[in-house]
Amino acid sequence: MQHNIMAFVGNGFDLQVADDYAMPVDTRYTSFYYFLKLRSFDPSNPILREMERLRDADEKNWSDVEAAVEGMLRADRTRAIDLADALRRIQEQFSQFLELAVPASLLVRLGADSMKAGAAVTSLQEFLGDLEPAEYASLRFPKGIRNFDVFNFLFINFNYTSLLDDFVYLDQVQFDPRPYKTVDRNFHFKIDPGASERDWGDIFYSYVTSEVVHPHGHQSIPRSLLFGIDMPNSVRGNQDPALRLAKPFWAQNDLRYRHLFDDTELFIVFGCSLGESDKWWWKNIADHLGQDRQREDGMPSYSPELILYWFNGGADRLSADDVRDKFLEFADPAERGRIAPFIHVVLHDANTRRSWLSTSAL
Repeated sequence: MQHNIMAFVGNGFDLQVADDYAMPVDTRYTSFYYFLKLRSFDPSNPILREMERLRDADEKNWSDVEAAVEGMLRADRTRAIDLADALRRIQEQFSQFLELAVPASLLVRLGADSMKAGAAVTSLQEFLGDLEPAEYASLRFPKGIRNFDVFNFLFINFNYTSLLDDFVYLDQVQFDPRPYKTVDRNFHFKIDPGASERDWGDIFYSYVTSEVVHPHGHQSIPRSLLFGIDMPNSVRGNQDPALRLAKPFWAQNDLRYRHLFDDTELFIVFGCSLGESDKWWWKNIADHLGQDRQREDGMPSYSPELILYWFNGGADRLSADDVRDKFLEFADPAERGRIAPFIHVVLHDANTRRSWLSTSAL
């Protein structure tokens, strides 16, 4: 039996790496703003002006910049062509900024440390231990796991860098596809790594696969980097200029990714600000939560769930219910009562012990 796990990872992971490795430059949009100013970038660029306004307002997320682009579009739809050109100019500069913020030497260090510590395998094996006992107790996912199951992880990497790819790569030191002489099992999934009282066992002998995709482009292909908005609420035909600002349009989300939600058993969101510019993804997760799914050949059914990590290290600290509400902004309000029990929140800060994508101990 295969368990499909779709994990979404945002800029919070890259910021975590920059902090843990004491990098002089991180990938916050404020850092990019200062990069543009030092290079005397075109001061008339409307995106730069919005970045400056948001910096003065102490906004901190890339999604705030993209939301500002959507606001400018709503105010004057005829500006779509000008905004698209402004975004292309930003794209060109950002690819050069990433070379400064994420040098090859950082990738080498991160990969070597992950390999030495077995951090990639630990993330995939032990993440259930990150949940508080009450959240774990309400999680349905562990109850459907048996020996010899397959755990298939698909990472949706919203970052343009390879830091996540490097960290979760199952290299030849920490992972062996055939570690035993007579059987082909290669993975131990820890059903209850927090040692909570359960009666269905602790470790399951199983199999693992993983893959990372970059729907918004990759640092190694500068022209692939996507900046922009979510799909417009209304589209005036195939040639609507607003489409050319939409990330789901250029990434071909409907064609390439929508079908993956239909057989995903567990969603994980980490390091994401849950902004409106990625609403397509959040809406699709919400639409599938709690919907009964039947497997083939009489295998047990399941109801998709979400584990939502939220970094609570700033001044504005949220409760678990606050985080659920923030995510559910993009769901049907009438469905909130049904969906909320399928969202399990992990609140964490820089001092929290965590297995999932943790770089603090490397």
